[in-house]
Amino acid sequence: MDKSNNHLLSEIVRLKETICAMEEKHRVLTETVLEGVFVTEKNICIEANQVGCDMMGYTEEELLGMSTLDVVVDEHRELAQERIENPRNPPFEIDIVKKDGSQFHAQVSSRNHTFKGRDVRIIVVKDISDYKKSIKELLESGNKYQAVVENAGDGIIIGDKNGNIIEINNSFERITGFSEEELLNRQISYIFAPESLQEKPLQYDMVNIGKSVILERDIIGKNNERIPIEMNSTKPSKNYYLTIIRDLRERKKAQKDLERKNTELKLAKEKAEESDRLKSSFLANMSHEIRTPMNGIIGFSELLKSTTLSPKHREDYLNIILSSGLQLMNIINDVLEISKIETGQIVVESVPFDIASMLKEIVSFFEPVAERGNNTLTINTAKCNMAVLSGDPAKIHQILTNLINNSLKFTQSGTVEVGIITDSSEIIFYVKDNGVGIPKQYMNTIFDRFTQAQHDGINKQKGTGLGLSICKKLTHLMNGTIWAESEVDKGSCFYVAIPSMGI
Repeated sequence: MDKSNNHLLSEIVRLKETICAMEEKHRVLTETVLEGVFVTEKNICIEANQVGCDMMGYTEEELLGMSTLDVVVDEHRELAQERIENPRNPPFEIDIVKKDGSQFHAQVSSRNHTFKGRDVRIIVVKDISDYKKSIKELLESGNKYQAVVENAGDGIIIGDKNGNIIEINNSFERITGFSEEELLNRQISYIFAPESLQEKPLQYDMVNIGKSVILERDIIGKNNERIPIEMNSTKPSKNYYLTIIRDLRERKKAQKDLERKNTELKLAKEKAEESDRLKSSFLANMSHEIRTPMNGIIGFSELLKSTTLSPKHREDYLNIILSSGLQLMNIINDVLEISKIETGQIVVESVPFDIASMLKEIVSFFEPVAERGNNTLTINTAKCNMAVLSGDPAKIHQILTNLINNSLKFTQSGTVEVGIITDSSEIIFYVKDNGVGIPKQYMNTIFDRFTQAQHDGINKQKGTGLGLSICKKLTHLMNGTIWAESEVDKGSCFYVAIPSMGI
């Protein structure tokens, strides 16, 4: 009997020790886990670990006897009650109110359990506020990244480690005309002309070793337009390429405009310098041209004072004075005429006139001059089917006078022909000679101011160098064109075409 009692007592002690060990193990497990652990019975807290107490801001004594829902925010209580009472539900998230009124976001799970012979519910609460904050920051960061990518002024291409395009931004679509769907999973080389890649590779071998490579290339847009771009390629991670595309069309256009303007400025500078040179030459020439007839006028006027002159000498001297006066008048008229044209003081008239009479008048005026050079001056109206024209006879008269005078100066013992050709759209006057001709190098400048073509073996002719320039400007005032054809030692032909003015 004693042996039986001793054995029973020993077994009771062993069981108590086992229970104590299990309770200690439970306590250690409960206190060392990182989550709050709460034991509830009929939704009333009957036990809580230290982590749970610290999480809620309560002592264990304060938590004991509190309802499970006392620490849940109002808007989450219904959800919490439904989920806690059904332990088969997965973990859920709610906001919990701490003793000091502050809140934190929690993940909650529950399980039914038998504890110390009682049916209880074990509720595990995990504070996920930091996790949620990190997720929020990550999302915000991602949104910021996406906003930066989508709103960037430059085009952006993101490619995978194999060089396949996985994302482009709005600016790249705008630059090239391609949509993201059209380029997705294509090699970046798709937007380049194959021959350009052979000539200038993209240097992704440098990008692969961590270098940032900046290149200027042409890409092919959706409409096959060649688009000059600057591309900056990097590899921010081993799995991705990042390429920034800058559209250089406006920059290239600005560069071309600048080059064009610089060229224009250079030409304008050269033209201004040439104009200054010609003006200086003109003034020097003008001084000579004015002094020559003036010397003739003054010198022979002095000689006329002599009472011993024979009638023949007196007549010769008077002719020289008259010729010198006319020469001086022509010089002054040329200078005044070019000045009036350039200051807009010339008005174009439109009146009827007899073209044949005008040509005869001009030829009659120049016949003495032609005879002095042993030249023949003729009129050709065979291709003119109009007797009366409507236009500005004074300006046409002046143009033909200048052209005939010019031809006679450079023709000796030859022929000068003035003619007219008419059709339904225009009237062409011409003055043709078989004189010395014009060297090829002067053909582009003979209508410029102060310019006189130089001829080997021919002395510089008298004049201001304004005659042909006046012809050109008067022709343009009448909406016409003037040009010349010439060959050295064979002669020249000047043409003036103006819109038809027949009546």
